[in-house]
Amino acid sequence: MFCWELATQLRRDVLPALQASGGVKLFAVGIGSAESAAEFAARTQFPPSMLFADESEQADAYAAAGTRNARRDANGKQVFEGLESMWSKRTNAALKARGRDDLNGILKAYKPLMPKENAMERALVQGGAFVFDGSKQLYAHTDFSVGDHADLNEVLRVALRR
Repeated sequence: MFCWELATQLRRDVLPALQASGGVKLFAVGIGSAESAAEFAARTQFPPSMLFADESEQADAYAAAGTRNARRDANGKQVFEGLESMWSKRTNAALKARGRDDLNGILKAYKPLMPKENAMERALVQGGAFVFDGSKQLYAHTDFSVGDHADLNEVLRVALRR
């Protein structure tokens, strides 16, 4: 699924700084279909050329990145990391720190864009933020629970450091 709040913050706060740098690229990956990604981009005004959809039935991109609830056991069954991987003290702290204005504004236009296959399993998968210089990973943050996103100022600092 695509994160409405994070996309808005990326478009508004991060993307202008990256574009001004002249060399740092931003890409976002969401779980769902290409059609959902296109609708999400249109609704959030996120550049569609920077948005990709992981259409795999088992959230392969997220599993490769090692995000929560994306692992599978030897039989291919999803390993659910517990209720705290969905809502935790970190979720509450993130909501309190960011305030509710952005979230409330986004929820007015929110439309769930659930994947069609394995929807429940894929909806449980948490995201993350990563900065690479070529194949070298400079920064990694995997969301502990809903709303526990990377500090975008730190992501920018690492991405723009050269």
